[in-house]
Amino acid sequence: MPAKGYLLYDRIVVPDPQEAKGIYNGGFYGKPIGVSKPKKEEELERPLELSLIEGVYLAKKSLLEVYSDGKSLSDKELYEYAKNIINKFEILYAVYEDLRKRGFVVRSGIKFGADFAVYNLGPGIEHAPYVVIALDENAKLFAHELMSFGRVSHSTRKKLVLAIVNLNTKNIRYIIFKWVKM
Repeated sequence: MPAKGYLLYDRIVVPDPQEAKGIYNGGFYGKPIGVSKPKKEEELERPLELSLIEGVYLAKKSLLEVYSDGKSLSDKELYEYAKNIINKFEILYAVYEDLRKRGFVVRSGIKFGADFAVYNLGPGIEHAPYVVIALDENAKLFAHELMSFGRVSHSTRKKLVLAIVNLNTKNIRYIIFKWVKM
């Protein structure tokens, strides 16, 4: 039976602590409310806050049922809602879903100046080895943008990955940058 979440503009809250714990433990989804980096079991005994991207993904997998104004939203309705709220949602979601299907743990990368921080194992177990920038393959990328992505990834000791998305085919190409000392 899916967990119940409630849409609050650009977030989804799973209020039941046991359902929240199950979602979090199922792949490091969301954040327990009031805990920035949960380390102890008791820190998971609270409601969970999910991003819209996480919520759509979990709804598509039938692990989460999302309610708004007392009405259950289908994963398609939630996806359409998110498209209207989040800039470049389709591109971000395509990358998020692809990385999750590949077995990675995907978290917000905003504090690293990226779209996503990507883990092999998960937060609290390792530091994220990758930061990912999601790009539309038809968008222009200027040299100074690439340099700023590189500076942030280098200063945080993470590998920079560009995820280039073709929205028509949903094909994603990944380009990884490795900085070397000369």
